Amino acid sequence: MTGTRDSVGEGSGLTLVLGPSDDLRAEIYIRAWLPSGVVDPRLGGTLVGPRCRWASTLPVVARLAAANPAPGAAAALAKTVLTEPSYWTPDLPNVYRLEARLADGDHTVATFDMMVGLRRLGVRGRSFWLDGRRWVPRGVSRVAATCDPAALHQAGLGVAMVDPPAGLCCAADEIGMPIIGFLATASGASLDPQAAAGRIAAWAIHPSVVLAVVPAENSPGEAAAIAALARGLKGTLLIGAVVDGGSPPPPAVAEGIDCLVVSLAGAALPHAAWRDAAPALPLVAWRPGRIETGSDRRGCDVLQADLAAWGLADGAARPAWDWAGYIVA
Repeated sequence: MTGTRDSVGEGSGLTLVLGPSDDLRAEIYIRAWLPSGVVDPRLGGTLVGPRCRWASTLPVVARLAAANPAPGAAAALAKTVLTEPSYWTPDLPNVYRLEARLADGDHTVATFDMMVGLRRLGVRGRSFWLDGRRWVPRGVSRVAATCDPAALHQAGLGVAMVDPPAGLCCAADEIGMPIIGFLATASGASLDPQAAAGRIAAWAIHPSVVLAVVPAENSPGEAAAIAALARGLKGTLLIGAVVDGGSPPPPAVAEGIDCLVVSLAGAALPHAAWRDAAPALPLVAWRPGRIETGSDRRGCDVLQADLAAWGLADGAARPAWDWAGYIVA
């Protein structure tokens, strides 16, 4: 995964990138952006772990070794290799402690101390894949004040939230609760791509934040600009865009968008054209209106059942494709 975390120091941030990896070995790259005036940058430190709330594993200490950054990059780069790495999943939320020091010669410019996770998340066809298995996220909409990560995790649920705060993300990292982060926008206004990419980068350091969602107010061109600016910082965090499920599918999907969040008003079902003309990428069903179903998990189950019946409404033996995830309010 990748992300950015501000340091104790001025003008610097850190990104962590999971490179080539498998069950036996993982290459990890750490990049510290340089404040102005640094002439002899050196980046060092350690990665210690794993630590997991639900399992016990002997910790290892991996030291960061200096590496050469890309030509022209205003950054110091370090690399480490973990053998038998422990990756982050909701069932086993393994995290590591990263302690790093950015120096200019013998002078300390910034220090970093954070918990990070190594998450293998991607897309295959119309599905999400997490750590080598198909994964179907189910989430409920919450605000930070009413979100109980432990209770949601116990119910097998994640949370969908506008601009999730750092404290909640840290708690979710440790517990294993997935977060779908919606980028906030003033009503009717589109996002500034640079600012949106910065927020995505801040979320990406947290393995719990699996999806960043661009609101419907942004045009496909604006969504593509956000995705392009975030590409080098988001790692395995995926970027989605909201579309109206009551209308036919969009004729094209913006470059860099990994999935679509299909908004359904109240108890409404998707436009019939979605059965045959849906884009060939993961589609997450979202009922933003409050539905009284008895419990949060029950709401996801009802939405899934409604969509399964909708997929068979034309007499087909089975739906033409499967939904990749479900979100309810």
